[in-house]
Amino acid sequence: MGIAFFRRMRIASEAFIDIENWREVLPRAAAGETVTEIRLRTGPAITALPESKLWPVFSDIWYHSSYTRHFSIPRGALVVDVGANVGVFSVFASRTARLVYSLEPASANFSRLVSNVSGVEKIVPLNLACAGQDGPAILDLTNDPVSFSLKTTALQPKQETVEAMCLGTFFERYRISHCDFLKLDCEGSEFDIILESEPSIFKRVTRIVMEYHDHLSEKFSHYDLLERLESLGYRARAYSPNGNLGMISAIRS
Repeated sequence: MGIAFFRRMRIASEAFIDIENWREVLPRAAAGETVTEIRLRTGPAITALPESKLWPVFSDIWYHSSYTRHFSIPRGALVVDVGANVGVFSVFASRTARLVYSLEPASANFSRLVSNVSGVEKIVPLNLACAGQDGPAILDLTNDPVSFSLKTTALQPKQETVEAMCLGTFFERYRISHCDFLKLDCEGSEFDIILESEPSIFKRVTRIVMEYHDHLSEKFSHYDLLERLESLGYRARAYSPNGNLGMISAIRS
C-alpha cells in the first residue's frame, strides 16, 4: 500500500471527526462528484454552489494544510482573510483565532459567506476587496466563483463594481494594530497589496500566506513578491508550484 492510500485514510479519519455528514461527503468526494454542503460537528454548515469546488477547497485547507504548511495560526490570533469566498478558511482559522476579519468582494459569494458564518461570533464578514488603492473597482465574474478577479484587462461580459481598500486603510478603519496571520487569495491582487502598500504597515503583520498568480500580472512574478517580503524583514518561501500558480509563506525574522 502506497503513500497515497495512507493519506486518504488519514483524511477520512480526520473528516469523520470534523464532519457530521461525512457519510454523504466522503463517498461523493471519492467519486469525484460535487459536494455542496459540509456540516461540521463543531461549527457551522458550510454550503456552496456546485461550481465553487467546495470539497477540493475544504480538503486543501483543512487536511492538506495549504495555508498552514510552514506555521500554524496561533491561539488567540487576529486573522485577516482576504478573498474569503464562502468562508472555508475563515471557519478553519476561527478554531484557534480570537477574531477573523473575512473579506469577500463578490456579492453572490458574500451572501453565502454571511450565511455560512452567521453562527460564528468571532468571524466578521466584510463585503470588501483588498487592493493597491482605495475606491470602486471592477470585479471580473467570468470564471468560476473561486477565481473572480480585479485583474481584468478588457470589458468582460460578467462583472460588478465593488468597494476596494488598500491594506493600510483597512487596518486604520478597523483599528488593527497587529495582525498575527494575513491570508491572501485574491487572484492577482496580491501583487498590488504586497508591492504597493506602505512598508510600515507590514510591521503590524507577523505571518503572511498567499496564493500567487503569475499569469495575472503583466510586470511581476512571485519572485518579486519574495524579494519584497525579504526586504520587509520576513523569511519567505514559495511552495506547491503548479504552473504559474503556487503558494508563498512569510514570517517575521
